[in-house]
Amino acid sequence: MSRILLLILFLLWLSAGEPVRPLAGQTTELLLFLGVFALLVLGMGLWSRLLARRLSAHNFRHSLHRFTRFMGMARMVIPAWFAFGLFGLQWHQIVESHLPFLRDWESALLLVGISPALLAWMGLWWSQYPADRALREQNLLIQLNEDLPVQGPPGFWSYFSANLRLQLLFTIIPILLIILLSDVVSLGLRLALHHPPGETVQAIVNIASAAAVFIFAPQILRYVLETETLPDSPLRRRLEGMCQRIGLRYRDILLWRTQNNMGNAAVVGIIPGLRYVLLSDLLLETMPDEQIEAVFAHEMGHIVHRHMIWYVVFFIAMILALAGPGDAISTRILHVINTWFPSPDGNLTPSTMMQLTPLLLLSLGIAAFLIVFGFLSRRFERQADVFAARTMEAGSGISVPASGNSSNRQPATGNRSSCVGPRGAAVFTSALERVAVINNIPIATRSWCHGSIAKRMDYLLHLASDPQRTGQFDRTMARIYTALLAAFAASAAYLFLWHS
Repeated sequence: MSRILLLILFLLWLSAGEPVRPLAGQTTELLLFLGVFALLVLGMGLWSRLLARRLSAHNFRHSLHRFTRFMGMARMVIPAWFAFGLFGLQWHQIVESHLPFLRDWESALLLVGISPALLAWMGLWWSQYPADRALREQNLLIQLNEDLPVQGPPGFWSYFSANLRLQLLFTIIPILLIILLSDVVSLGLRLALHHPPGETVQAIVNIASAAAVFIFAPQILRYVLETETLPDSPLRRRLEGMCQRIGLRYRDILLWRTQNNMGNAAVVGIIPGLRYVLLSDLLLETMPDEQIEAVFAHEMGHIVHRHMIWYVVFFIAMILALAGPGDAISTRILHVINTWFPSPDGNLTPSTMMQLTPLLLLSLGIAAFLIVFGFLSRRFERQADVFAARTMEAGSGISVPASGNSSNRQPATGNRSSCVGPRGAAVFTSALERVAVINNIPIATRSWCHGSIAKRMDYLLHLASDPQRTGQFDRTMARIYTALLAAFAASAAYLFLWHS
């Protein structure tokens, strides 16, 4: 969810247009805009420090749960207040008026423009740290009881650095690279043609820049996240054996250095030659090999089911829908509002309509995106869970004589067609539960992108109780993919006919 909120900041800035009124009272508006961000950070920081002092209180976990819920809301406030600053306090125009020399470099202007929101986002890490440290200290006893390696709470700068890499840099570096590449190409075309490129050419440049960065970003992100090749070991050979058995191609399996702040795994890259599977240091240190294999199989499930490609299909379908039906719907809504609630001076002028339509279109797009993306993300996570349970049911421990040789690939086996069995479900649910323990996550805590760990565990056990239920799940996912393709085709057809 954090990365999506950060992405919204970029979309808001890029959608801000010309001012709807002359600039006036900049000092007051600037103080209001920045002051709310500062109060948000300071208020949550004060609450966190008061909470940390009550570590021994009997209701500490209940109070911490309430604090965590409000911290999530505080993160949502940042893009909401940033939107008000752009469209209500004219922050975009204030920045442009003071930095006119950056108008031809959208990447630099964007970075300056969203910096107040990014600083507030980083300020919330400072706010949250005392409460997070108190929770980790309280969980030391749980780690001892679970016979886990005991990890002391990280220092603030270690905590800050880990969040900076995982949340901020992981999100903004690819976006800034896309815009920077587009700026450079556009400048080259302007010098060659002696005039700015047209809208069609600029759109092609933007799409090509996004595609290039999307393809090569994994090579950059592996250094952003501080990774290194996972050393040769029996575990690595078992993981390589799993990949060979299902025909999974990848560039490397990486050890993800988080200073033991996080137990997690991830996969980055859509092209096999630039695809990496990441396993964090805390995950490798605190989980038995079989559970690590189960987590690794979950990441394999994302690759096998091509979830990254389906996300691309979803994003393109959303863009087409906003450019076609979405634009028509937003214009119609403004006409209805103007009819029901006319302005004192009469109907909205065409120029005002042109200014309000993109804002309404963006609002509709963000709302639709949050709803549909959250739904898809949770279903994709569940499908990866099912794949992992199937893989562990079939038995994953295949040793290979040499390490790092992922070229000896075999055709994929039946992991996508077998049923979730009791053993596979038990192994993977135990891995999910261990992930919750080492990351200090209550299993009932709901996640917008993943769903709660408790529900994911219950669902796998539900599938394992009846072999037919796995087939029903597969058919449900097939219908979701069909609906995605239908939405893509319908939006493209509407846009083509609308512009014809």
